Amino acid sequence: MSDDFTIATLNLYNFAAPPLAYHQFDNIYSQSQWHQKCDWTRRWLRSARPQLLGMQEVFSPTALQSLCAECDLPYFVTVAEPQVTGYVAHQSVVALASAFPLTDVSQVDIDRQLIAALGITDEFVPSRSFLRATTLLPGIGTTDIYVVHFKSPRALLTAQDSHLEGVPALLAGSALGRWASIVKRGTEAALLYQAMLQRRRDSGHAMVLMGDFNATIDSSEMRALMTDSSRLFATDLRAAGLSGLDELQLQQRIGRYRLYDAWALWQQYQQLTQARPVSHFHGASGSAVDHLLLSQEFNGASQHSLGQVSEYRVYDDHLIRPDYQQDVMASDHTPVAATVSLRQP
Repeated sequence: MSDDFTIATLNLYNFAAPPLAYHQFDNIYSQSQWHQKCDWTRRWLRSARPQLLGMQEVFSPTALQSLCAECDLPYFVTVAEPQVTGYVAHQSVVALASAFPLTDVSQVDIDRQLIAALGITDEFVPSRSFLRATTLLPGIGTTDIYVVHFKSPRALLTAQDSHLEGVPALLAGSALGRWASIVKRGTEAALLYQAMLQRRRDSGHAMVLMGDFNATIDSSEMRALMTDSSRLFATDLRAAGLSGLDELQLQQRIGRYRLYDAWALWQQYQQLTQARPVSHFHGASGSAVDHLLLSQEFNGASQHSLGQVSEYRVYDDHLIRPDYQQDVMASDHTPVAATVSLRQP
């Protein structure tokens, strides 16, 4: 029996069981639409068979838990409740379903002192709670799983906030609104990474971070998650007592705390240089915003690796070649999955 396992992330796109409405009172699925949405999710789960699945845009966690249990994912956790007023849900949550038992489930706390140091108002809270759960992965060992849904690109400010009028107000509001969203998304990523570093230092657990980042992995706001030695200044290296190390030694020391893009690890393993497939379309424009990041235990090029990403799949048929009967209520994101094969002795 193979010890390979598959990790996946999926933005379910408004998973809200009727009569619950999502965002506004007239967004309610008919019973037929709801069954189609659940059937699409169920078909994908039974086809891809992930052992760990992070999910976003969950408005009905109880219904989702039952669906996942049907598909051999008996362990299911969330760390927050959807915000609901009457029958209208305004804020979704993230969830994690697993074939492996989950322990130490918690919301990731952010460092309030760091928020002050960043010059951000003390009222700052992430758009959605960060979920962390611990599990025992075959061949890898104790692993902390993080599931996130970072701030959307939706503008945080409007034309009225610019104190201008007419076209200048429109342009200023658009620029300020987009920038405010980028700042919040980047702050969420940086504060989460700080919490992950502290947890890694204290526990030594392997790490998996998955979710809808609402940004490409090379965007400026996501660089906090992908730091390597080339982005460190000499003064920082001296302060950390690392200035005397050669490049290989430096990479080895930093590698313990780095996160690696599963797509890049798969390209490295297969010796490929393909263009990354998109995971979400907004109109005719597509981008890769759903990501799986892994610690060095999953990096086959590291001497400390215990496994490697042997397959990476983006399930985009429902967006590229849709079948109306099956895909009419599908997600507007693609499921993204990485299969990990254990390192051979």
